[in-house]
Amino acid sequence: MKRIEIIADTTQDFTYELADRFGVQLLSYYIEMDGKYYKDLEDINSKEFYKVMQNYEQLSTGVPPVKDVTDLLDELKSEGVEDVICITSSSTVTGMTALYHTVKQSYEGLNIHIYETKHIGATAALMTIRAAELRDAGKSIEEIFKELHRVNDQTKIYAIFRTLSYVVKGGRFNKYKGMIGNFLKITPLLSQDDSGAVVPLEKIRGEVKSLKVFIEAIRKEVGESKKYRLIIFSGDNEREKEILKENIKDLIEKADLFFETELTPVLGVHGGPGAIGCGIMKLD
Repeated sequence: MKRIEIIADTTQDFTYELADRFGVQLLSYYIEMDGKYYKDLEDINSKEFYKVMQNYEQLSTGVPPVKDVTDLLDELKSEGVEDVICITSSSTVTGMTALYHTVKQSYEGLNIHIYETKHIGATAALMTIRAAELRDAGKSIEEIFKELHRVNDQTKIYAIFRTLSYVVKGGRFNKYKGMIGNFLKITPLLSQDDSGAVVPLEKIRGEVKSLKVFIEAIRKEVGESKKYRLIIFSGDNEREKEILKENIKDLIEKADLFFETELTPVLGVHGGPGAIGCGIMKLD
C-alpha cells in the first residue's frame, strides 16, 4: 500500500502534540512582532505569546518560506512517501493554498494533492483529523477527498473575540472596518461564511449575554446529530472556557471526539486576548 502523508499548518490551531497524536506533519507560520520574526510554536508558544502580545505595536503573520515546505517534502520523499495531502485553511483568510500550488508546479518526485477547506482554526483541524483517520483506515486519496467534501458543509465554527482591534488590524475583518466604532460596546458572535471569510452573525451587548447566545448557537448547530465532534479553543481565557465547558457538559460527554486547544500564536495575532470559540463537525 502506498504511504500517504498529510500536512497541516498552525492556522488550523494544530500543535505538535496533536500532529503526533494523529500522525500529521505540521508546518509553522511566522509571526512578526515589531520587526522581529518568530516561528509559530517553535520560537514562541501560546502562553508566551499572550503574555507579551499587548506590548507590541505591530503584529502580523506570514506563510512559511518555500524552503520550509520543500525541506519537509524532501524529508518525506527520502522516507519513501509517494503521496502527500496538503490540507489548508480557507484561501480567503490564509495564503497556504497559493503557496502549495506554487511549490507543486516545480517540485518533482512526490504526488502533491491540495485540499482547501472553507475553514480556519479548530474547524480546519477537524478536517485534517478526519483525513488522517481515513488515511489510517486504508482509504484512497479519492475516498478521502470525497469524505472531506461531504463534511466540509457540516462543519461550523463560532467565536467571540473580546476585542476586535486585532482582527481589524490584521486585515481579517476589513469588510467591516467602518463598523468598528459600533462594536466598541458590543460583542459580535463570529463565524465564517461560505467563502471562509470571518463574518459577524449577531451583535450582542454584554459579556454574560454574549456567552448565552454563543452557547445557544453551539447547541443549535449540534441539533439532533448523534455523531459529532467538538473542539473548544481560547486565547488565554481559561475562565470563560471553563464556563463554556460546564454549560455544554452534556454535549461534550456525547461527542465522538472532544479536545481543547489554546489558540496558536498565528491565530492569536488576529483573535487577540480573551478570544473563545468552538468548532463543530457533524459526521452523520
